[in-house]
This record gives sequence, C-alpha cells and structure tokens, in this order.
Amino acid sequence: MWYVATYAPVSLVSLKLATATSTGGKALLLPTPYALKMALLNIIIEDGGVDAGRDVWDILRDARVAIRGPKWIAVNNTFTKILKPKKEKPEFDPETGLTRGMINTIAFREYVQWQGEFRVAVHVTNDELPWSKWLTHVNYVGKRGGFVQAIEAPSRVQHLDSGFTELTSASTNFSLFGVMQIMDDCSPGLTFGQVNIYSDEKVSRVLRHVSVPYRLESSSRGYSLYCRMD
Repeated sequence: MWYVATYAPVSLVSLKLATATSTGGKALLLPTPYALKMALLNIIIEDGGVDAGRDVWDILRDARVAIRGPKWIAVNNTFTKILKPKKEKPEFDPETGLTRGMINTIAFREYVQWQGEFRVAVHVTNDELPWSKWLTHVNYVGKRGGFVQAIEAPSRVQHLDSGFTELTSASTNFSLFGVMQIMDDCSPGLTFGQVNIYSDEKVSRVLRHVSVPYRLESSSRGYSLYCRMD
C-alpha cells in the first residue's frame, strides 16, 4: 500500500550530495529517500519514543519512496563565509588573546526554492501502523531549516500515477531533457544503532542514479530555473 502525502514548501531547502565536502557541492533538486526516511524516523521517535523508532526501523528502512516534485524549482548559487577547523596546531592570536582553532574560509552553497506543492509517496509492508499521522507531522526535509507543511490528509492507493518518480530504484532510461541526480538511501543491512546520532557506529548508505523529470529553463551566474516535464 502506498501512502501519499502532499506538502507545501515553507522555506528554502539545502540538501547536498552525500559525497560532497563541507566547503562545496551542488544541492539536489529533490529530497533523497534517506532524507525522507530520517525525517519520518524523527517523527516516529517524537510520537512514541526511541523504542517505537527501533521497533519500526526495519520496515521504514526497506520502504519504497516516490515523489512528484513541484512545477518550478529555482536554485540560488552563492558563496558564503564559514568557519573551518585548522589542520595545523592552533595558533595564539595576539589581537584577541585567544588561541584560534578555527579559520575563516569561503564555501559554495546552493539553496533550492520549490514553487508549488509536491507529493511524497511511501510504500510499506505493515499497514497497521499510523503512517498517515506520521507523514502529516513531517515538517522538514534535508538540512535543518528546510521546512515544509502538510496541506491535506494523506491518501492510500494501490498504484501511483505516472507523474511520480520512484527514488528507491535506479533509472533504467534517461530523457535528454531530464536531470540526473545521485540519491542516497539506507543500505539493506543498516541498523537502528547506526542511524542513532549518539552512537559511534558508522552509517552505511547506497547511492542510486535517478533521472528526475525536470528541464533547465534559464540560468545565469546566480541562479538556475527548472520546470517539471509532465
């Protein structure tokens, strides 16, 4: 059974490729299965506690995820100042009297603006859990600050319409006008302990090449504008 939720964007979203560095990396146009599953896991834990998250993790990890993105997507390209840890031994700063362990540097950032609603579909094997409630409570995707808002109650369907793009399987064909995105997802053996932020266990993910149905309409030094192909 597919659970389909409809969201409206509230703020700009930034979600870089999993292999990007802290100082550079282009933003993905749409959220990845891993990002959506982590957002859902956060809601499940807030609703029922850590034990609830642990109990449902195997089902959530193996869930299929599909998305129908907004009509228009604008990507803002910018450079910003950030603090970065020094690779060498910290130095004494005579001006402030402090020992500096961080340095100022420049980082490339892209912020994505979605215009119009978008729909997320999750296929799970256990329909007895309150997936509709959990999907309604999701209020962010990607990096912290990428807020969204559910605008109607999720629906349940057996089959998705052709406008959805499944993100949990690699694309077998590629349109000349589509955009290839590298989406990260949970590896088949990923445990709840590995996604626990308080654990020292390393997270393992799989990367898939997914073609999303968007065409570049216009671009300049500061932005790129994409339109969904229906």
